[in-house]
Amino acid sequence: MNPPITDYLALGRQLRCPEGTLAQEIGDYLFVSNRNMIEKTIDTLALAQDDHVLEIGFGNGKHLPYLFCKAKDIHYTGVELSAEMIRQAKANNNVFIRQKRAVFLKENTKETLSFLPSSFHAYFSVNTYYFINDLKRHFQQVYSYLIQGGKLCLGYIDKAFGERMPFTKEGFAFYSHKELEDMLLSVGFTNFRVHSFTEDIAGRGNRNITRPFYVAMANK
Repeated sequence: MNPPITDYLALGRQLRCPEGTLAQEIGDYLFVSNRNMIEKTIDTLALAQDDHVLEIGFGNGKHLPYLFCKAKDIHYTGVELSAEMIRQAKANNNVFIRQKRAVFLKENTKETLSFLPSSFHAYFSVNTYYFINDLKRHFQQVYSYLIQGGKLCLGYIDKAFGERMPFTKEGFAFYSHKELEDMLLSVGFTNFRVHSFTEDIAGRGNRNITRPFYVAMANK
């Protein structure tokens, strides 16, 4: 699926926070282009019954049915910057909302989260760390919200690959595995490991591009 906008700087801004008349198309584009990565990240979490799960950057939320199939009585909390994505996610998951299994929240402008300590068994985020201004502080917050033994999973594209993309010239920050590991270990996480994958995606002119991506995992 090709992006719905050809202005690459504008596309980069929309990928960070979809808004305006293109928001729905951007949300669908994000879901289609990232679906495999999202599902691999969810698989890596190895969720169990009654787990409470936190996600940052859920887009239009069309991956939630896949998440809820992983175990019984999962409880999901999602945090998102885009008000339009929150609206779409609520519309796409109204059944889970009525069942009180899913909550969708707006991120505040200071990039701070507000949950009680030890609220979650698992945290995951896919293709979002690039936009977090103080990533180490973010990991510190996540660490406090996880129970002892809780799991963190990050899905992300290869640093060199990401930096070559024409839409990442503004507002994106990529890190190596070592840089991510150092940040996570410095705030208390342990047992950092990385799973490697590749997938074919559509590029300009409908040419197939092989995209390397990773799922990194660590434990509290």
